[in-house]
Amino acid sequence: MNLKKITMPLMALALSLIMLSCNNEKNEKDEKDEATETTQQEKMEDDKVNIADPVTTALPAGEITLDRLPAGVKEFVAKNYPGYAMVKAASDPLCKGGDAIDVAISKTGAPNLSLIFTPDGSYVQQEEDVPLTTASAKIKNTLKAKYADYSAGTQIEKLILADNSVQYLVDLSKGSITKEVIFTTDGMVVCEN
Repeated sequence: MNLKKITMPLMALALSLIMLSCNNEKNEKDEKDEATETTQQEKMEDDKVNIADPVTTALPAGEITLDRLPAGVKEFVAKNYPGYAMVKAASDPLCKGGDAIDVAISKTGAPNLSLIFTPDGSYVQQEEDVPLTTASAKIKNTLKAKYADYSAGTQIEKLILADNSVQYLVDLSKGSITKEVIFTTDGMVVCEN
């Protein structure tokens, strides 16, 4: 009988210690999971915050809030486009590859424009929608010769690059297939995407 009196409390104590040990392991695992999750969230936040960081090479997809634009973009717009207001900004890859930021600007009584910048805030080009009829005959001839099975909309984009050269971007479609083609004013294809 004395053995039963000692064994039962010892078994209860052993069971309690096992349960306590399992609970501690679970808590440690939960703490590690929380730390990992927090680190991943912080990294995601850092990726959003560091858009203007020249070391960051990839932009987040989609819209970019205006307060997160690289340093110098607002000043560039104010200096070179007086009276224009920034409306929105979005990630928009360049035709030849590489990330870019498309900043839409508007001004009452003036055409709406898009200004393209690299992730570090360097100006690339201005884009303006214009009628397809404003494209040169050489561009129209290239469209007929090289892209006869595609159709173009009635609008194209006139691109004025940082060096003041002019190019045109034409959106083409064939069924569900779409592509962007950039032309020089003399009808040469610069980029097709």
